[in-house]
Amino acid sequence: MTLGEQQKCSRFLKPEKLSDLRTKREIELMNGRSWTRKLPPPPVLPPYGPLEKISGKLGSFSREYFREYFNVKAYRTSTLPEISDGQRGAAAAAIVAGSPGIGSAIMAESESTNDSAEYVRGMINGKPFRGWIGVTRLQAGDEVDMVVEWQHDHYEVYAIALPEERIVSICPKCDMGHIAHMFWRINSMFILTVVIMTIVIFMFLFRDFFNGYNITCFWGRYYGPIYMLLVGSLSVSGLIAISAYKACASTRCKLAEEIYRLLNMSKVSKVNLNKKTKKREQQLIAQRKWHDPTNENYPACPSSKFIYSGENWFYY
Repeated sequence: MTLGEQQKCSRFLKPEKLSDLRTKREIELMNGRSWTRKLPPPPVLPPYGPLEKISGKLGSFSREYFREYFNVKAYRTSTLPEISDGQRGAAAAAIVAGSPGIGSAIMAESESTNDSAEYVRGMINGKPFRGWIGVTRLQAGDEVDMVVEWQHDHYEVYAIALPEERIVSICPKCDMGHIAHMFWRINSMFILTVVIMTIVIFMFLFRDFFNGYNITCFWGRYYGPIYMLLVGSLSVSGLIAISAYKACASTRCKLAEEIYRLLNMSKVSKVNLNKKTKKREQQLIAQRKWHDPTNENYPACPSSKFIYSGENWFYY
């Protein structure tokens, strides 16, 4: 990343695909060539011990913008199977062997679920820090709060906040406490069911229309199948929601709640940073202090707009 890019908010930059860079590194090394670029390590998830909050002025700060995996499988405590370095090596070997399609397929699952994130490094209170967080507009000299864990020779960072502006860049996927996440899953379950039912009902309607059946008798003909489909859809989407919630509650949500406590948020299990950001934006609009997130002439700020939903950058 050039100096100009360093000074520019990551919102206006394109992230590099870290999985592609790792694959290229494997290819170079397997062919006996040197690889000089130092790639960032994977995120340390979850922390090995309790987190702490430190406050101070950034002595130095740098960042690189990548796409990396932060979902449930990235956590050591997850019971789900993990995408391993061995799979990355297998992908590289397949490409070297002349099968790029196979190599791409091996990596497809992990890349499709990756998030854009900043790998940040610097000094605070005379000690080094590094870690993965969301979008920032930080620079040396800023007064910040950090949620960190001391690991051997550095602070591993899980969130950096600008307390005066109530803005936080947080480890990706840590945007909700477990109760907020549960309600989000329930809402998603019903949306999925409504979509399935709408598609099927329209299919039945089109069938009757083209076959010349009386539409007024539609419910009488299809009451049984539609009822059974509704029960089946709710059951399937419910099982998906329960399984996903259990996986997230003990990993992403647990880490999120620990971060929220250290940032002095209340009712951490019910916190939804997306909703807090939307509420704050509405207040700024009412006060005529809001500006368009795409306007590079103003300091970049978090936004609740859908196109910025993957930035992991919020008001709190």
